[in-house]
Amino acid sequence: MTEKRIFTVLYIEDNEANRLLIELVLERRDNIKLFSATNGQSGINKAQEILPDLILLDISLPDMNGYSVLNALREDPATAKIPTIAISGEYPPQIPTNAPFVFDRYLPKPIEIVPLYQAMDELLPG
Repeated sequence: MTEKRIFTVLYIEDNEANRLLIELVLERRDNIKLFSATNGQSGINKAQEILPDLILLDISLPDMNGYSVLNALREDPATAKIPTIAISGEYPPQIPTNAPFVFDRYLPKPIEIVPLYQAMDELLPG
């Protein structure tokens, strides 16, 4: 019998209700272990610590915006290749014209379960 791979997902989001919603949605999937961070810098630190398989990232964070977080992650060789999904109430997103990096996917808030699962399935390895 083949052991099922467990994927680590990091959700960087300052809104507690949004974090709880994602926790409820992802606990339905038995192959996901969810970690969370409540601001950009703690999210960068957590990503460097756990090297997740996927990052879900809010664009509007209290200490820095999601694009700054993404830039920091992409500039670090350890986290540069981690697929990252932007989750934003601003949709379609207003991508800064000088943004050196782009997200792998963009999803609008309020989050819809099926598009989230589809994006995750496309970006998670294997």
